[in-house]
Amino acid sequence: MTLSESSSGVLASLSNDLAAAVAQAGQSVVAVHGRRRFPASGLAWREDLVVTASHVLERDTDLTVTTPDGTERAARLVGRDNGSDLAVLSTPDAGLVAAVRSAGGPLNAGELALAVGRPGTPQPIASLGAVSSSGGAWRTAQGGLLDAYIRADVAMLPGLSGGALVDVNGRLLGMLSAHLAGGDPVAIPTATIDGVVERILGGGSVRRAYLGVSSQPVELQQFLRDRLALEQSSGLMLLGLEPGAPAERDGLLPGDILLAIAGRTIEDGEALQMALGPAAVGTPTPIRIIRGGELREISVVPTPRPD
Repeated sequence: MTLSESSSGVLASLSNDLAAAVAQAGQSVVAVHGRRRFPASGLAWREDLVVTASHVLERDTDLTVTTPDGTERAARLVGRDNGSDLAVLSTPDAGLVAAVRSAGGPLNAGELALAVGRPGTPQPIASLGAVSSSGGAWRTAQGGLLDAYIRADVAMLPGLSGGALVDVNGRLLGMLSAHLAGGDPVAIPTATIDGVVERILGGGSVRRAYLGVSSQPVELQQFLRDRLALEQSSGLMLLGLEPGAPAERDGLLPGDILLAIAGRTIEDGEALQMALGPAAVGTPTPIRIIRGGELREISVVPTPRPD
């Protein structure tokens, strides 16, 4: 069986459109040389700035990028955030073509998307897939907090981490990482990258608040909820405290049940991590607990999370 002329024309048109999208996106995708194995990919964020995946940089010095015209240029690590797997490189006078970004807005599952990278190859590499899901706040396997994420079923070819996830017009949706979700492709949306980049440019790293506790969710018995006039049905019991960490230093004890941090209800570990954002570092933070069957409030000053 052969394709009809009309069907063949539709497929040829789609093929040409996808190739054009890859070509456009490829103008802003560079090769990043920062590890012993083959290069990874990076995105031209500005004409003198590249963002890439932090995990592909095995060293902090002796870094280079190869631009789309094949020129290799020295790069300097400005800073990195391992929690969001994002690093920023400075490439003075590189004259990079900043990525054209998508207009934004919600993505629908099933929308076509392309993964585009340049792991040391003369031409960009690409794979085609569809958006699987996108959503709001998400805690990565590395303990970082992203305010949004995109999952797509694109094939993560070797060297694609740090590359681009783009729409069918070649406009940037986000930066790809095979590290944030245990090997599955995840893209950090452009607006989220903007926030991390600005914090890195402001201080070289992204600070994340840290208490130094181990915990587990516990159900609050109805009689206790009635006596304390509590609406929430569960809290987070502290099982252990790291010596010298903020929780121990400021008076929390094993057996305390966390109910809220800075007015934010805490019912599980995910909620705890979401409450410990960069703004909490070095800030006296009210923590509401149950201790000995009574409500208490303790002020704790979180420190930056150790890497």
